[in-house]
Amino acid sequence: MCSIREKAALAAPLTLGILILYFSTLHSSFFNAFPIPDTAVDRAIPFLPVFVVPYFSYYLLLLTPLLVIHESQELRDAAFGYALIVFTSCVAFFFWPTAISTSYTDPLIRGLLAVDRPRNACPSLHASLSLFCALCTWRNLQSPIARYGLWIWTVLVIASTLLTKRHAAVDIAAGVVFGWIVYRLIFAPMHQGAAERAAIVDDLKIRDHPAGKPGRDTEALGRFDSRRCLREFAIFVTLAAMGSSISIWAIAHSSVMTFAVGVVISMVSLNSLLLLLHEGMHRQLIPNRRWNWIITALLGFIFLMSFSAFQVMHLRRFRFPGDPRDADKYRVDSRSRHTKWPAHFVRLVRVLLLNPILIPVSALRFGSATQRKLICSEYALLFLVCSVLLRTFSLRALFLVWILPMMLTGIFAAVRCSIQQVLKNAPDQHLATRI
Repeated sequence: MCSIREKAALAAPLTLGILILYFSTLHSSFFNAFPIPDTAVDRAIPFLPVFVVPYFSYYLLLLTPLLVIHESQELRDAAFGYALIVFTSCVAFFFWPTAISTSYTDPLIRGLLAVDRPRNACPSLHASLSLFCALCTWRNLQSPIARYGLWIWTVLVIASTLLTKRHAAVDIAAGVVFGWIVYRLIFAPMHQGAAERAAIVDDLKIRDHPAGKPGRDTEALGRFDSRRCLREFAIFVTLAAMGSSISIWAIAHSSVMTFAVGVVISMVSLNSLLLLLHEGMHRQLIPNRRWNWIITALLGFIFLMSFSAFQVMHLRRFRFPGDPRDADKYRVDSRSRHTKWPAHFVRLVRVLLLNPILIPVSALRFGSATQRKLICSEYALLFLVCSVLLRTFSLRALFLVWILPMMLTGIFAAVRCSIQQVLKNAPDQHLATRI
């Protein structure tokens, strides 16, 4: 059971942080706001100032989960989802601001206009948080009357944003979808084969090679080697700086050959980064679990990937090798002797390009509740990092200096692994052909 003191200790700092985030982005002017155009739906909806009452009741609706949720873990999950919605939305409000293009005035909404500027439009927090809090409350209500009343209230709150002309239909649609996705990510039932919360403790016991092979020192595999990690990190930083500098110089001077050299050097640096990510996956990069996650998650952002999502899929592959529960569906079965090399590589590259979508979707399905939250947190931070980069550098420069070497590195790494698998199984295939 969750005590009143525990609820207050959770709600007070969360509310304060959200107010600071929201109003700081509301009054920021670093970037020009993009006006949301009126659609046919917006023009068909009348302006009804009296709906300012359900508009303000939104702040009471946000408190309903705090009143009806009595389990500590469920309340913390609801608070996490709430904070995730606000943080991600405020990143969008700051770096990609939007504003409503309509301007209606009325004495009934004069107080609303005094505190609520026309910015922070898309996605609508009124829609996303109202739906999220309603869903969190609905799951704890038993009375049908209370459930129906809750949804009527939620619909009135969301509709009031359109009827008072404080949001457009596009804002509401984006907010509703976002709120529903966050709720599903946090509270959806986990897959039957999902790892338990404490399963990450056995990460050090899972390795790329079977632990039972004769002559292999399994304890040495889990030993932290600071010199090796520092050496790999130094190689990555040096080559990355060198490759990026050469590529930038080549772009400025339109030198194709020099640009190719810079891309190759960047690919080598990213390959050394893969080694660091593998060390962090088995908690060998930093002995402390929390710092290991922070450092490796930041390194994973370079590949536009959630480290925790990749870790879930990587470890699951070794938990269920050769089993139908193996969720590593993006691998291509190279053991089949009927697979032709050209078709094999075409399929491999095609699937590899879908990995940024396939890996997080599968990881959210098979991961535990804790792993899901880590994945969501990492993608929210990745959105922040990408927003900073896109507002600092041009998209063309980022693609040539960063995205292109990253894609080529991934393709060559996958092809290399595929060749190794084929060569590893070549004797068995030859024997099977003779038989």
